[in-house]
This record gives sequence, structure tokens and C-alpha cells, in this order.
Amino acid sequence: MLDVRNLCKSFDKKPVLTELTFQVATGECLILLGKNGSGKTILLNILATLIEPTSGSVSIDGIDAFANLKQVRPSIGYIPVAFEGYPELSVANYLNFFAAAYKLEKRGRVEAINAVVELMDIQHLREIKISELSTGERHRLLFAKTFLHEPQLWLLDEPFTPLDPVGQVEMIEFLGELQAMGKTVVVATNRLEDVRRLCCSDSHVENLVGILDNGQFAAFNTFGKLQREVREDGSTEGPVSNWLSELFPQA
Repeated sequence: MLDVRNLCKSFDKKPVLTELTFQVATGECLILLGKNGSGKTILLNILATLIEPTSGSVSIDGIDAFANLKQVRPSIGYIPVAFEGYPELSVANYLNFFAAAYKLEKRGRVEAINAVVELMDIQHLREIKISELSTGERHRLLFAKTFLHEPQLWLLDEPFTPLDPVGQVEMIEFLGELQAMGKTVVVATNRLEDVRRLCCSDSHVENLVGILDNGQFAAFNTFGKLQREVREDGSTEGPVSNWLSELFPQA
């Protein structure tokens, strides 16, 4: 579904991403793991078609993304780490605004909005201003807004950071549901614990892990294969963070 080839990005001739090539199939989840400044958010922004690469290509369902922006953007859902803008809009007006922006027909907007607020359990917040929402409630609203146009590719930047422990458990379940629906998911994080949560969930598909270091992949494979590569004896016992940390290049 997502096909990235020889992707490079530089700012002021300084390389940020270098020769990244990878694929994520329909129903798969790729976890981008890396330290701050490793290039995770820049990569997500390129995949979301918000930033154009210096060279290389991004294809979504076989379509060159940057040569066909109008065609591919409806299939992309991008959720940044922070909620920005529209503080004086109510939840209902915010969702109605984006339903119109996504060109949903007027007769279908009410039905779509009702469906997403129920899905994200924010029915009771419909008339509340965004400025009055908690961080977790704003995060739920971002997901509700994204669901309005039913994207195939979901891009999430640090999705666990704004959430309390209960919200984090719900997020794991939600991401698993996205995969079960056949959505392709890319999650960026700098926390080893997030990898453990996502890869030890009940998902029927083994998740991919890509470890970014200085704009390149220090490792890229399924969770299980990376685990076996580190443990030559094939053992899978012990804390996930221990063997994952061994994959990081030493400073």
C-alpha cells in the first residue's frame, strides 16, 4: 500500500533523511522508533505530502503521491503530536468544518459526525469549545476528525504522549482495530515501551519496526525477526526494551 523508494530530504544542503526504502502493506503497522532529531517527524510529514522530498518517491496504492496530490491526499490521515488552532470552535462546529472541507455532502455530514463522535466517545463534548477540552479529549477529537474521510493510510506522531494510562490502553485497542479494518498504519515514537505495547498486542499481523538513526534505518524488520537477530539462540524471553536497546547505534 505504501511504497517508499530512495527517499532523501535535506535542509540547507544538510541531509536529514538519506536513501530510505521500505514498504508497508495493507493492514500492516510500521513503528518508527528513534531518538529526538532522528528524522521521524520529517518522514511522517513527507508521507503526509506536507513536505516534498529532495529526491526519491512515495507511492500510495501504486500512485506517485507528489505527482498526484489531489488524488492521494483523501487516502491519508495524519495526526500530529499536538493539537493546533480553532480554540473558539465547538467540537460539533469543528467537525462540521472539516466534513465540508473533505467535501462530504450536506445530507451525509450529520450522519458522519454522529458516527465519529460515538466511535471516539465524545458525544458529551459536542457543544464544548476546543479551548476547554483536556489534552486527551483534544486527541480524541483529532481522531474523530480524521475518521470523517475514512483514510486508508494513518500516520500518527507520538500518539501515546498526550494520553493517561487508560487512554493509552484504549489507543492500543484502537490501532489494532484500524489494522483489522485493513488500514495501513505508521506510528512514530521515541519510547521503547510504545514498541512493546504495539507489538505485544492482539493484532493478527506482526508489526514492522524501523529504527531511525541520523536519517537512516539502523534496523528495519518485523518485531519477531529483529528479536531473533539480536538473540542468536532464538530465545524470546526477557524485557523487550533490553534487546531493542541493543539495536541502537552506540554514541
